[in-house]
Amino acid sequence: MFLRASGLLYERLYLITLGGTCRYAIVAEDGGIALSDPGASVHVGVLEERFNRLKLPFRKIRQVFVTHLDPDRVAGIPLLRRANPSLKVYGTAAMHTLLSDTAFVRELYERDQRLSSTVEAQAQSNTLSFEEFSRGLKIDKHLVETDSIEIDEDITIRSIATPGHRPHSVAYVVVPHEFAIVDETFGYFQGRNLAAPGGDTNLHEALSSLRKFNDIQLNGIGFSYGGAITGALTKRHLQAIPQNTEDLIREVQKARTSGFSQSEIEEQVRSAFYTSTLNDPCHAESLERTFQAIMKQLARSTS
Repeated sequence: MFLRASGLLYERLYLITLGGTCRYAIVAEDGGIALSDPGASVHVGVLEERFNRLKLPFRKIRQVFVTHLDPDRVAGIPLLRRANPSLKVYGTAAMHTLLSDTAFVRELYERDQRLSSTVEAQAQSNTLSFEEFSRGLKIDKHLVETDSIEIDEDITIRSIATPGHRPHSVAYVVVPHEFAIVDETFGYFQGRNLAAPGGDTNLHEALSSLRKFNDIQLNGIGFSYGGAITGALTKRHLQAIPQNTEDLIREVQKARTSGFSQSEIEEQVRSAFYTSTLNDPCHAESLERTFQAIMKQLARSTS
């Protein structure tokens, strides 16, 4: 099943969509909430509205799990700390190292400002100075491969390194639901018959990351964009995305050998994989960045 609307996926596990962007909330028995990537700073006000609609206590978000450090995933964290000063953010040592680099953080801040300016719902009260942004955007708890974090006696979250979209990408498997919260290393779900590769940093690393899940029984996948899938679509996607990635690499190489121009190849790849009917600037930017990054990789591999 493909699910796009905000709501309950499994017992105490919610999908929350804002436009085309997705995040996932796990509610502990005591009402505390663990949230995956909260999104850009402009998302935070609307995120609180979504929580209210679902009767979830926004000020009880006590944990955030980060899949990777892009502004559309994490730039809202400093604003969450305003509402929840005891918030703990989970990521990796590699993420912590990146966030200690002032130049890297400033780039995130500036990208977030540009991204937020394209979203009509931006609230002036959500404006942050760079100093507050950099203080609030930090990793409090470092995770390593297969670490398990107990949400309560019945629910745990297991981390699995999944480089490909970013070198520091991480997936989180929610147990006992066996539901994986992932980033674009798992591609973009573009409908029941299309899986678009998302290995911005390294397509071959993305393939290796996906192979880690060959022996993991998943009941569902929660994507960064578009929604979530459950049931038979889960297995279908896990089979389709590696195949489509390998096909893309092979077909682009074949097209170059056959004399197709770069512009002709790019037009075919973009139309096949990296367009969307969703009117969401974050989704559009993510697709375009992935398209550009992958085309650069494929150009290097055939030069």
